[in-house]
Amino acid sequence: MILLDTNAIVYYLHRVEPYASKVKRILIERKDFAVSLRVIDEVIFTLIRLDALRRLNIRRLDQLREYIRKHGIEEFANALNDVEGLIEELGIIVLEDKGSLGELLEVMRSYNLLPGDALIAVTARHYGIDTILTFDEDFKQVPWLRVIP
Repeated sequence: MILLDTNAIVYYLHRVEPYASKVKRILIERKDFAVSLRVIDEVIFTLIRLDALRRLNIRRLDQLREYIRKHGIEEFANALNDVEGLIEELGIIVLEDKGSLGELLEVMRSYNLLPGDALIAVTARHYGIDTILTFDEDFKQVPWLRVIP
């Protein structure tokens, strides 16, 4: 099974080359993908931030929160629909995040990872996943994960 990381999904959905083509090739070749809730959170947040910047010139998080309070999250339905559609279309398994505080801190300290990446690595280990599709070089430090492409 291959765990999809945030940047791979965002690059693919936004057609950021040359990354999108590499992701697409793997998505076509393989059919055994998983994604954690943490990754979904990061992807949707990133897509909303990009949309808010491009369409509304909203740069600051407090401005985005205020906009959503006034206009609703459905203003960003494309981001939600893109992620949901990709998961359904490819049959991606959605995994709950797993791990303890101790594991999170140990992985952060041992491999110099930020908390989000450490949680993704810990979750992969809990599910026995040994491959991650990412362009984040930091995951190469994690001994139980093979980084592709």
